[in-house]
Amino acid sequence: MDHLSEIQAFLAIADLGSFTKAAEHLGLSRSRISQLISRLEDRLGVMLMHRTTRSLTLTPEGEQFRTGCRQGMQHLEQAEASLKLMSTRLSGPVRINSVGGVFGETFLSKALAEVVSEHPEVTVHISYSSSLIDLNRDPVDLVLRIGKAPGHQVASAHLGEIHHVLCASPKFVNLYGFAQSPSDLEQLRTISGTPKTWELTRANERQVVTPKSCWHSPSSQAQRIAAEQGLGIARLLTAVAQDALAEGRLLRVLPEWQIEPTQLWLLWSNQGDLPKRIEMVRDHLRVRLTNLIGDNRWDGLAQLGQA
Repeated sequence: MDHLSEIQAFLAIADLGSFTKAAEHLGLSRSRISQLISRLEDRLGVMLMHRTTRSLTLTPEGEQFRTGCRQGMQHLEQAEASLKLMSTRLSGPVRINSVGGVFGETFLSKALAEVVSEHPEVTVHISYSSSLIDLNRDPVDLVLRIGKAPGHQVASAHLGEIHHVLCASPKFVNLYGFAQSPSDLEQLRTISGTPKTWELTRANERQVVTPKSCWHSPSSQAQRIAAEQGLGIARLLTAVAQDALAEGRLLRVLPEWQIEPTQLWLLWSNQGDLPKRIEMVRDHLRVRLTNLIGDNRWDGLAQLGQA
């Protein structure tokens, strides 16, 4: 039995929230994905997910299995990537266009520094922007993007979910009180980044609000600083907000509501074979960025209430 294929199918469904999306991501048919999951559940003797025509959620056993599988897969992928990184002497330029902020400027930089440490003759060129890139025409080898799944015009790898949290400073809360419902976000002062609307969910409820921003910046760190100064309610990356929340400089707002996560993607041209140096960097980034995102997801948010 191919246990690895079963686990890969399970993780893809758990991460993407859909049998259809998982099938497209793995290049398999939906019936094959269903077969793999059924075989996995039969072998383990437990139900891993609740499935209806409208939703898919993991059971408690499924959540626990997902955590263990992800850790195991990360160890395997890291071992393979490390071996590839050391096995071949490579040189030449690698051109990357990336989103900025913590993912492009911190996570991506860490991963690329590892590459150059092993291959000093590889030169890295990074540009930060969200402009539309044509990988089959523009002088760019790899692209890091946050958002919806890319189309079939390019090759891609899903690196993980990007989670956010609503928060405000004690100073702001003392002045204006806590928001009691998502609709309050359209009346209170807020701090925003690129998204013009915020989508919040709770159980089977979904609300989309247009915040009344008094401070706007694409920089997540600038948003955090503004929030700590009491300028408004911010929608911050958990990786950016976690220290301030743990230390009490920020408080959670509407903790019973979840912000719809966004997705991080690595893109490259699907026309022809990639040069070996690009292929090596791509494979290393796929593993390292996935691991770094997982390490910074920070489940401690569930323990922090409004006060």
